[in-house]
Amino acid sequence: MHKKEDCWFYVILFYLSKNYYQIKEFPNLINNPPLSPYQFIYNDIRNKLLFEGKDDNGKVTYNERRKLIESLSFVKSEQHIEIEHDIEKKFQEISNREASFQEMSTNERLAEIINLIENMLKSKGSYIKLDYSKECLGYINDEIIVEYKRNMQCFRHSSSEAISQRDSYSDAQKKFFINFGIVILEGIKISLESSKDNAL
Repeated sequence: MHKKEDCWFYVILFYLSKNYYQIKEFPNLINNPPLSPYQFIYNDIRNKLLFEGKDDNGKVTYNERRKLIESLSFVKSEQHIEIEHDIEKKFQEISNREASFQEMSTNERLAEIINLIENMLKSKGSYIKLDYSKECLGYINDEIIVEYKRNMQCFRHSSSEAISQRDSYSDAQKKFFINFGIVILEGIKISLESSKDNAL
């Protein structure tokens, strides 16, 4: 490919990513683009067609490649969750792969929510005690946060017990846990800001 075509390849992927699209046949392409478009255009497409048995003694024709490209399904993700920019930025900072929250899988999101709760509440090895009563109106407190963390610890570990607990939750329950975790994080954020203002 020429440099101009390479640029268009990444511009299109960027647009699709920012608008929360996935390509059904290549679900990891948009959020994890290859270093070179060649890898996708020649290798990934060829390997998929080989896997599907659409080759002629190991040779993949351009006609088969063209048919695959023309049949790609662009699906808008339903997993997009609106969160504050500051919190989104913090997720990316603590992620081992520097992933945005929107790029994470469901289980990864839950693990990173717990990591971020601890990141926001720990100072010099100890947990900060916050007064949530004013900003959160009693809907969030230390006991609720501790209980949430306890139930979500299974998403941070890979023991057989943790995997079994993760699998026991339905997709609907996991979605609720994610949304509730975001509420907790936003509650911590505004309570932290309030405590700093009061200290001045």
